[in-house]
Amino acid sequence: MAFLPGIFGKQAAQQQQPQQQPAQPAPQPAAGPVSAQMQGPANPAANPASMPGQPAQAPAGGPVNPLDSFADMFKPKPVDPNAPKTPTLADPILGQLDPAAFRQQVEQANFAASIPQETIQRAISGDAQAFSDAINAAAREAFAAAAQLSHGLVEHGSRTAAERLNGTLDSRIKNYQLKTQNTNIEQLQHPAVAPMLSAVKMQIAQSNPQLSPEAVQQQAEQYFMQMADVLSAPKRQAAEQAARPKETDFSSYLS
Repeated sequence: MAFLPGIFGKQAAQQQQPQQQPAQPAPQPAAGPVSAQMQGPANPAANPASMPGQPAQAPAGGPVNPLDSFADMFKPKPVDPNAPKTPTLADPILGQLDPAAFRQQVEQANFAASIPQETIQRAISGDAQAFSDAINAAAREAFAAAAQLSHGLVEHGSRTAAERLNGTLDSRIKNYQLKTQNTNIEQLQHPAVAPMLSAVKMQIAQSNPQLSPEAVQQQAEQYFMQMADVLSAPKRQAAEQAARPKETDFSSYLS
């Protein structure tokens, strides 16, 4: 080979000349279709999947992108049409009142049941005082029933309002704690990014009500950091590829 002295010097070329050519193997008869099927691969170790230095393949069903763990965070949860609606403070506390049904119940009430029969007989006989006593007895019974009804309505309304307030108090306190959580990452404190961080925290808290405010804050920061890493990965890989020293290509000497 005439190009060897130009690269390695004359000594390398002299070392190449005395080497003997290896003996040629005896030609093998051509294998027929049946024998070709019986023979295995010439070099099983030459499988590209088993060669070192090849990129590792992601396992079947495994996460390929670090953001896959947050994919379900923005998916709306299916609403059960049979689930009862949870009342809030905006809903009527005492419920709807049907005037016709209420009037019917009032008509069935007997406010004269407590009037003594003697008073009624004397009022019928023309006793004016007995007639006045009968009217007062019926009025007192009606007033007592109205006071009892008002007390029951106020008690029911106060108790219902307290239960609804207690049901929303935990979420209100948790939302306040989420808003007061501060991040130590300077980029996430920027006014252009802080509202996005707050929205992501609320979304994570809504999808995972069992998480504490500290855990929600940590997951939100992790989401932004992983997203930034995924977005900058192609540019970083291109910069690393460009910074690698290029190997000497000796193929030009063979032409």
